Amino acid sequence: MKSSTKFAFIASFFLFISCAESLDFNQIDDYVNKPIFTAALTYFTVVPADFFDSTGTIQQNSISETTNFDALNSRFVKENLVKLDLDVAIKNEFNRQVTIRVEFLNNNNVTVYAFTPIIIQRNTLNFKYLEEIEIASNSAILNTIKVKITAELENTGIQLNLNDPSEFEFKSSVTMYFESSL
Repeated sequence: MKSSTKFAFIASFFLFISCAESLDFNQIDDYVNKPIFTAALTYFTVVPADFFDSTGTIQQNSISETTNFDALNSRFVKENLVKLDLDVAIKNEFNRQVTIRVEFLNNNNVTVYAFTPIIIQRNTLNFKYLEEIEIASNSAILNTIKVKITAELENTGIQLNLNDPSEFEFKSSVTMYFESSL
């Protein structure tokens, strides 16, 4: 009996002298959720033959591809996206420089954002590039529904070898940074 009375007295003592703050249930209003999502944007590999017409006689110095990109069309994205990163990895086995142009297009195929041209020197096997876009200063990018990528070969005056097995490989991803309150 005596030890249970001591325990009760000590427990009561600590209960009365301990510090306690009143709960602030409004703290939840200050909470900001900051999720980050990364997704593949586009991938392609081209060989010298891809730069020739169907007859294999006339070389073009550039090729383009346009891809649908509707990741920016939801209401949540339009209201909460704060930053967008384009991350690119390139392998250029060609014996000439290649310039890549990336354009974000709206539904009228008008450019809403164009990235800085990416210049890859000849025989570069591990090229990395990152471009960051702050949405506050580039809000037109939220109207993007397509991405156009153009690969332009350096004009050396010498035609590519149609049967050359060299490859140009382009990989890209987009990382989206959000901030939203509850």
